[in-house]
Amino acid sequence: MVKRFKIWAYREGDLPMVHNGPTTYIYSIEGQFIFEMESGPSPFMAKNPDEAHAFFLPLSISKITDYQYRPHHETFFHRMVRVFADYVYVVSNKYPYWNRTSGADHFFVSCHDWIGFSYGKKRIM
Repeated sequence: MVKRFKIWAYREGDLPMVHNGPTTYIYSIEGQFIFEMESGPSPFMAKNPDEAHAFFLPLSISKITDYQYRPHHETFFHRMVRVFADYVYVVSNKYPYWNRTSGADHFFVSCHDWIGFSYGKKRIM
């Protein structure tokens, strides 16, 4: 599998919520995965997106919670969905890869229980 399976990591997005993750506490595997995929030669990284079998969305749920959780009239859940929806919008408009499978071959890493929230009418994760 290491010789054949390839992942493309999107380069869109800015720190701290994208391309970064925690590395020092219970959720640190999220940050470690982002670091391993983006910081050096990984046997799984595709050289270009056309050879990828899967596409990594380098969003950090932990960093989103750190920077988006503030008392407000709307729930935190709605702000988190907007962050993901905005990122997917950028990716799907810039690259053809999301659109060819409706995101079925895309993934992100999360060590949290934020599983299964919806993006529009489609379910993310």
